[in-house]
Amino acid sequence: MLIKIAAVFFVGLVALAYQAIHPPPPRTCGSPHGPPITGPRIQLRDGRHLAYKEHGVPRQLAKNKIVFLHGFGSSRHDAVIATNLPKVCI
Repeated sequence: MLIKIAAVFFVGLVALAYQAIHPPPPRTCGSPHGPPITGPRIQLRDGRHLAYKEHGVPRQLAKNKIVFLHGFGSSRHDAVIATNLPKVCI
């Protein structure tokens, strides 16, 4: 009986490990369950997309770049630090 419980537990751990190392398949544009595309994005090597948002002076005039990385509980729209930077006259 103990061997059967250990085997089921081991199979469950293997299944969780498999899900952790293999990301879900990417959603296609316009899929009925996906969110609408509202901003610029880049495609990653595994087919997923990464959306981003730019703040400040235009890219061509920028001398420095600040990258704001957010955690799981926020989004690209939460860059309060970038929106409160002082405007620089060129």
